[in-house]
Amino acid sequence: MNSNENSHDPLVERVLVSFDLAAEHHISNCPPCQAERERVEDALRQFGTANREYAQRPERFWEEQASQIRRACRQSEKQSRITATLVPSVVVLLLAAFGILGHLPATRPAAISQPAAQVDQDHELLIEVERVMQTDTPVALEPATLVVDQRNSGVPLSSRSDRKETHTNEN
Repeated sequence: MNSNENSHDPLVERVLVSFDLAAEHHISNCPPCQAERERVEDALRQFGTANREYAQRPERFWEEQASQIRRACRQSEKQSRITATLVPSVVVLLLAAFGILGHLPATRPAAISQPAAQVDQDHELLIEVERVMQTDTPVALEPATLVVDQRNSGVPLSSRSDRKETHTNEN
């Protein structure tokens, strides 16, 4: 905090800006804050007086301002008329251009062939994903599943895996 600044300034500001009972009570009992409040109120009164004097201009000023406003309105109307005629024209031209370009014979690029190795790798990956999806458990947990299955049922594991249907996309 600045040494020249009054430590009670926030209270004075709260009183001036809004109704604050605590700040009002403080200011009523604090002579420095009362003086600050009067100084700020005086500055605000002077500001209001200066604005009123500034607003009292000669009739010539107000006439010039009114003529400038009328001129700006006419200019705006003129620009609006130009825009109102140009925008539809541009839209019609664009539609005509798209229509003409749409009827031109299209040149199609030759089909880009993928390398056979890439296609085979993709196919192999899909087959592997399908195999994994058909299993009941992830590969990492299969040994634990085998132990649990052996405890729960006396059925050997080979007969259980024989019952499982296999559906693949292999060619």
